[in-house]
Amino acid sequence: MLRRLLTIGFLAAAPALGLATAATAAERPAVIARDGSAVTFPEATLAALDLAILQGADSLRLDVYQTLDGVLVIRTARDLAATTNAASVLARPVGVKGEPPVAGFPVDLVPYSSYAQLTARQIVAGRDLRFDDMFPAPILEDAFALIARRQIDSRRTIGLLIVLHDTQVHAARGRPMEPRLIASMQRYGLAGAPQIMIGASEPTSLQQLAGPGNPRVFVLGPSTARPADSAVTRNSATFGDYQAPAGLRAIRGFADAVLVDFPDVQGYYADGAAMPPSTIVADARAAGLGLYVGGFADADDPLKPRREAIDSYARVFALGVDGIVTDEPARAVAARRHGR
Repeated sequence: MLRRLLTIGFLAAAPALGLATAATAAERPAVIARDGSAVTFPEATLAALDLAILQGADSLRLDVYQTLDGVLVIRTARDLAATTNAASVLARPVGVKGEPPVAGFPVDLVPYSSYAQLTARQIVAGRDLRFDDMFPAPILEDAFALIARRQIDSRRTIGLLIVLHDTQVHAARGRPMEPRLIASMQRYGLAGAPQIMIGASEPTSLQQLAGPGNPRVFVLGPSTARPADSAVTRNSATFGDYQAPAGLRAIRGFADAVLVDFPDVQGYYADGAAMPPSTIVADARAAGLGLYVGGFADADDPLKPRREAIDSYARVFALGVDGIVTDEPARAVAARRHGR
């Protein structure tokens, strides 16, 4: 906890170091920082989240997993070895009877007492490694506390997109994530807040999250894949099927918006030229859905802003989407500000 407070205190001084303060949350399309400003600090750390706010992000996307004993934590991969020092400090997790053999260090097989020992590491090759092992891996309520403080400091509303992962794994074990999330949001006064969106890739999970009244976002996976709860629902629809007009109308029955990847909105030809936009923006509007766009990976140029990246954001903004989800919020804010 001390290291978390030191992190927040260090970044609180950032405006004096020349960082821009945030744009207002009323600006649209919204810039949603995926796991913070992950091009600078290790993703899904309080440092990355705080920097994203200071860079002007309107909202933060938090990828949320659950430990073996039911604590909601912020990570970007189920295998803790991918984003933390887990392989160096933890014993190999023991599998659950009746489930596939354990590979790596799945967060859902690690108790919170072990998770609390972990420090975060950069996951994307080519990015700055100097901050590896400097920041602890946070839990969801750490982010709630940070948001509460930053809203007071900046006098603006800061939104969240909370995306639940592996909900079917925990449901099968009798420890569903959804009630724990709702209870946590209620403790922080976030239940029903329109700026706090809840996302998942499973329709059954989103149906369970209807109670608080927060906007729900259906997060689409690879077009040929099916939601993890398809065996339960006996629905054979793929994520690609959900992008068609009929699929989008079906989504309206359990969600308020959909999150798709950039290529699903506008792809590129082999020579790098932009294809004509798809019809998914208009189709989502016709179905009564909001539309958010992610998948803006820029691994070849992880740190320095460049015109091509800013142009790609501006192009998607111009299509009339509700917002974009990116781990480089400074570029997205610049694209929105300058309209390039």
